[in-house]
Amino acid sequence: MLTNSDMKRLRSLTRKKFREQYGQYLIEGRRLITAALESSAPLLETYVTPAFLEHPGHQELIHRLDNLFIPYTVIIESTMRKLTSTVTPPGILGVCSFPETLIPEPETRTNRLYLDRISDPGNLGTLLRAAAWFNVTQVALSPESIDPYNPKVIRGGMGAHFALTIFTDITLDRLCGAPHVVLGADQCGQPLSELKLSPETPWILVLGSEAHGLSPDTIPLLTHTVSIPRLGSGESLNVAVAGGILLYLLTTEM
Repeated sequence: MLTNSDMKRLRSLTRKKFREQYGQYLIEGRRLITAALESSAPLLETYVTPAFLEHPGHQELIHRLDNLFIPYTVIIESTMRKLTSTVTPPGILGVCSFPETLIPEPETRTNRLYLDRISDPGNLGTLLRAAAWFNVTQVALSPESIDPYNPKVIRGGMGAHFALTIFTDITLDRLCGAPHVVLGADQCGQPLSELKLSPETPWILVLGSEAHGLSPDTIPLLTHTVSIPRLGSGESLNVAVAGGILLYLLTTEM
């Protein structure tokens, strides 16, 4: 049974202040719940509608929850609508606890993505998906970036959060170590395809805000500025599109 206290807590998790207070965040929909289970993410509890519970195609997922002793509570459609931020309620909602807080080690020879003042939740979700796709598993966000556990970012990430180590409120100088080449994306930079990097050289790719580009604090820390040549027309690329292309080039072509 969903208590008033539970209802208040769940509704509050749409706000960063309360996500931090409880150390929890929401995931919505069958796909995200399945991704959480496959990644052994810390899924604490779930809530399902009667229609979802009775659907023949959902029985395997319900059995997995039972086998893993993850409780599910049946709630009516109108209650689910109050708890989710989507127009059409997903039928299942989960609560995850935050992963363990880690501090990045600059000397670790690991490729990283650094997001500098990224404010759009859709762009951040897409960038997290791209990082997971190209196996760049460490992503750091500057203090001015949007919360990666914002519900819109979670939906846009499509389960990428469970494959990544995400550092928040990190300044770039805390990531930069002796082994890393620091690459800042900038339209005026050198085409990335012309930059010759040794495969053994770890890198940090820095992407700036959609509106303002790289922040003044990050520019002195860059080893190179890199770009994607324009072959046609257009003023610029969306940061998520540019980030995906650069990650592809760095992980498959360099």
